Amino acid sequence: MRMDKLQDCHCDRCGYGTEDANQVFVNCIWARSIWWQIAVWMRIPRTTNICSLKEVVKALTGNIGSARWKRVVYTVILATVWRIWNARNLKVFEGQFVPTRRTVDLIKENVFLWISHRTKLPKLDWNKWAEFNVSEIL
Repeated sequence: MRMDKLQDCHCDRCGYGTEDANQVFVNCIWARSIWWQIAVWMRIPRTTNICSLKEVVKALTGNIGSARWKRVVYTVILATVWRIWNARNLKVFEGQFVPTRRTVDLIKENVFLWISHRTKLPKLDWNKWAEFNVSEIL
């Protein structure tokens, strides 16, 4: 098979930077917006000089809190990574762009369902969860 032109390696969502794991999950402007909105929702101070997923995890889980708090935060991180990857694949393979607001809403829904149905934590109220009022389950 002959290739007339090299495949474009730039980020499909923002068009900046070469697509690698850090670009997809952290450095892409779209991904940064997701993390920023998630940090604001969880009321966690965000730092602007984060360049890797490892640094994101450290920044979000490094705050003071109980073991349950850290598990909830870690579950949000897992859902965020999953939704960023899912949105990236929808864009690359199906040409569908998922807006940041929609992605954040899906992350909140995923974690709500995961915690409600897959843990022994007390049942969550959706309205409180939407405001990240999780004091009842901690």
